[in-house]
Amino acid sequence: VNLDLTKHLTPLGYHFAPDPSSQQVCTIGGNVGNNSGGPHCLAYGVTNAHILAIEVVLADGEIVTLGGLDAEPSGYDLRGVFIGGEGMLGITTKVAVRITPNPSSVRTLLLSFDTPRDAAATVSAVIAAGIVPAAMEVMDQGITIAVENYVNVGYPRDAGAVLLAEVDGLPDGVDIDAQRISDIGREHGATDVRQAASDEERMLLWKGRKTTFGAVAQIAPNYYLHDTVVPRSKLADTLEEVYRIADEHDLAVVNVFHAGDGNLHPLLLFNGQEPGIYDRVHAAGAKIVEASLAAGGVLS
Repeated sequence: VNLDLTKHLTPLGYHFAPDPSSQQVCTIGGNVGNNSGGPHCLAYGVTNAHILAIEVVLADGEIVTLGGLDAEPSGYDLRGVFIGGEGMLGITTKVAVRITPNPSSVRTLLLSFDTPRDAAATVSAVIAAGIVPAAMEVMDQGITIAVENYVNVGYPRDAGAVLLAEVDGLPDGVDIDAQRISDIGREHGATDVRQAASDEERMLLWKGRKTTFGAVAQIAPNYYLHDTVVPRSKLADTLEEVYRIADEHDLAVVNVFHAGDGNLHPLLLFNGQEPGIYDRVHAAGAKIVEASLAAGGVLS
């Protein structure tokens, strides 16, 4: 399990950088199959950047090693081709991962806004200022309340959206970047800026973010999740279109997303026992994908 690996490595001064929201249950093999990302892929890259070699059983039963531990083999990058293949090219039986040194200093900020548009605009402004945080995650009010009811980590229930931003590196540098992000947030309407005062508080804030999908059960018994990506400059407009599409189909929607790289996760909420509901849900889902593509985005 992904999180088990990082828990084992952390006391030794290292961690496995890819950290999907499903980190508590997803496996390294599954991460390889899906080329998984996660909040910290903004600065550190997705799974493909952290796999040195994989042992694979091909369709004809042949066992091969793709990649290498010491140096990248010459020729085509078959390791890179296999990662993200979702099992179509073979079965992964062993994985050699690249581990990442723990940063010497980390600052985690929680910024509150009146609207998701303000939070999304802040994300674009931070990147435009030349700052590349380790992670930038946005949650709208609906999912923030559900998470707070679920795990009680201290998220503000009255905020229209929250932005969880993290910077890491050398102490002086992270202090400067944290202050700059705070200032940019306030320039874009942040009503409150809070910095985690301890590792325990930081881990609680991330626990809240990573239990969002489970927290949806506080609102509705079923959800339909999308995973589209749009240019950061189009985040705010696309978000508003997502809310409009949900209203048009008489559906509730909540949004939680990897804002730093424009990765949207709109969750359409519904009760599967309601007659005809799946037609509305699928129609709204198709419109959300079309809106993301129209904004210059991609499917995943």
